[in-house]
This record gives sequence, C-alpha cells and structure tokens, in this order.
Amino acid sequence: MMSQLETAFATNISSDRTTALRVINELDKTLFGDYIKPKSDDVTGILRTGILDPAMDWLETPRPTEVRQYVFSMLLRMVDYHSKVGAVSKALLERTMTTLVADLTGEALKCFKQIRRFGMGGMLRATLEIEFIHQTLQQYVTPTTTTTFTDIYTTISDCYERRPDAAQQNLQAQLDGVKQTLSDARKATAINFVCFRRERTKSESAAKDRERSGTPKPERVRERTKDRSATSEASGLSERTRERTRTRDADADSTVSDRERRRP
Repeated sequence: MMSQLETAFATNISSDRTTALRVINELDKTLFGDYIKPKSDDVTGILRTGILDPAMDWLETPRPTEVRQYVFSMLLRMVDYHSKVGAVSKALLERTMTTLVADLTGEALKCFKQIRRFGMGGMLRATLEIEFIHQTLQQYVTPTTTTTFTDIYTTISDCYERRPDAAQQNLQAQLDGVKQTLSDARKATAINFVCFRRERTKSESAAKDRERSGTPKPERVRERTKDRSATSEASGLSERTRERTRTRDADADSTVSDRERRRP
C-alpha cells in the first residue's frame, strides 16, 4: 500500500514506513506480552511449587519410580492453553507455545540453581522430570530453549553429591531403571499430550501407510522393475544367441550336404 501511495503522489515515504513498522512491532510485542504473561505465570508457578516443594529433600530422596503429579498438572494446563489458542488462531499457536516453553525452562533453571545439593535419588528425579517435560514439548523447543535445557542438566550434574556407597557403585542400574520409568510414563500419557506431537507431512504419512500395508517403497518397486527388465533383457539376449547358433549350425549342415552331393 505504501508503494502505491509513493507512486500516486510521486513522493518518498521510506522514513515514514520505517517509523510505522517500528511502531507496529512495538505494539505487537506489548499486546502479545500482556496476552502471554498470565499464562506464563500460571505454568511457571506450578513448576516452581513442584521443584521448590519444602517436603522434597533432593539430597536424601530415593530413586524415582514415577513422575510427580506437578509435572502432569503443568503439562495439562499447557494442553488447555494449546486448545484455546488453536481454536482462535492457528497462526498464533506456535508463537504462544514456544514462548511458554521458553519461560518454563527459564524458570526451571532458576529453581534448580537454588538447590545446593542433589543426592543420587535427587539427581535422578530431577533428570527424569526435566527429560519428561523436554520430550513431551519437543515440538515447541527452539535452539535457545535447547541451550536452557542443557544448562539445567549441567546445573543438576554440578550439584550432584557423589557418595561411596553401594547405590553409587550401581549407578548404571539406577539409570536404566529411570529410563524405564521415563518410557512407561511417556506411554501412559501419550493420549493426554497427543496435541504436542508434530503433524506428519504428506510424504511421511504415505510412507507410514505403505509400511502398515506392506506395500514396498517406490524406489524398491523401481529397483525390482529394473531387475525384472534386466532379467528379461538377459533372457531375450540368450534366446537370440541360441537362435543365431541354431541358424549357423543349420547353415553349416546345409553347406556340408551341398558339398557331399557335388562329389562324384
């Protein structure tokens, strides 16, 4: 529109255009900030309460056998916001969710920095809960958020107090147990958090359908077609070779017969 105005009035309004765009961006930032802040405060408040729970002794807690309830409560609140925003504006959905996940991870980092020491059980529990959140919200994790997750894992590791006891000696078995707990929790809540999964592209969906139906991939079909073509060509070539051989043999027999008839 501004280009049309410049053409119509034979004037240059590039400076006005820059000013207008800056004002629009600032207004958009302010409006979106006011919109997202209550939602961010809500989910980060649930997270903060769970991590800094006075009843949680991060130094003495045993190895976790389940993900604590506060994680599910926070993620279900995210599901609610995902549904409401998606119903109003699909274009706003990704921006809203990536912002919430960024605020969430930032708050988690602040909270874990307030914990001075982790025992083995505490270290495993913190890792389990953060990894569960990370995997569930993977679709909305940006490179910046990935860096924050890395900082969280580093903070937990740096504050881990190693002890020369039997449990410490069996660290790998403890880790395997936590991995199984994480896998079980992910499977048990797959339906609850299905909205966070990335939608497949058409090509991915087609490949999945072929895999389910047992239909070979196009490239495999082409390879088989080439193989059959090559086999057919080879068979045809062999047949032509045999035909030529038979022709030569017949010609040779005919020549020999002519020679015998010409003899006195």
